Amino acid sequence: MTVLVGITDGETIYIGADRGATDDQTIISLIRPKIVIKDGWIFAYSGSLGVGQLLEFVDLPAPKDDIYKLVRLDIVSGLKNMIEEYAREDEESNVDFLIGSQGRLFEFCTSDWSVTEYTETAAGSGNQYALGSLYSTYPFDMTIEERITLAVSAAIHYSPTCQGPIDILSL
Repeated sequence: MTVLVGITDGETIYIGADRGATDDQTIISLIRPKIVIKDGWIFAYSGSLGVGQLLEFVDLPAPKDDIYKLVRLDIVSGLKNMIEEYAREDEESNVDFLIGSQGRLFEFCTSDWSVTEYTETAAGSGNQYALGSLYSTYPFDMTIEERITLAVSAAIHYSPTCQGPIDILSL
C-alpha cells in the first residue's frame, strides 16, 4: 500500500506520496514515483501497482468543461476498459486515485468507482496518519509542500506499509 496526500488552493493542485511497495512480508522503495502529470492532469495511486500504473496509459480528455464529469465518466470508463484488457478485477486489485486538473482535486476508488471532490485529503494505507497531520498543521503558517511533507512523513514513521523517499508534484 502507500500514502497519498493531496491539497488544492483552488488554483494549484499538490500531491505527495511515498514510494513504498508492500506484500504480506516485505516493503521496498520503488524507483518510479506514484505521482504522474499528463495532458493537463495530475494523479497518484495507491493499492495495486499494476492497476494504478494503467492510468498512465488511459487517453485522458482535455481538461475543459466540467472536470468532475470528465473524471466520473471519461477517465473512470477509460480505466475500466484498461483493467478489463490488462488486469484482473478482484479485491486485491483495488486502487485509490487522487486526480485533478484546473485547481480541482478528486479521489476515486476502483472498489465502487465513487468520485469525491476535496480541498485536502489523504488515501492509502497510511491515510489516517496523514489526515491527522494535515489537521494539526492547518492553523500554522506553513507552505502546502511543508504540510504534505509532514503528513507523508507521519505515515512513513507510523505505518509499516509506507516508506520513503517522498515525492511532491504540483499542477
